[in-house]
Amino acid sequence: MGRVVLSVFTTLDGVIENPHEWAFGFVGEDSMQAGLDQIRVARALLLGRVTYEGFAASWPSMTDEVGYADAMNTLPKYVVSTTLTEAT
Repeated sequence: MGRVVLSVFTTLDGVIENPHEWAFGFVGEDSMQAGLDQIRVARALLLGRVTYEGFAASWPSMTDEVGYADAMNTLPKYVVSTTLTEAT
């Protein structure tokens, strides 16, 4: 049996919505390396509909020198949703 690892952008007061609006101004080398380490050992991604739709719209066209984009784009993605009708 595998394990589930939760990786969440959150503020100290518990806000998790719209991390693209606030989180990435605080990203440094240590947090980038931690994210890369996590994605390299992952076997799949479990996503909600909104996160999946955001990823599907942006990640396929992204590239980088360290391999994060390749790892993200090649991992199987499982989407938990009662409203998504098609995952491409």
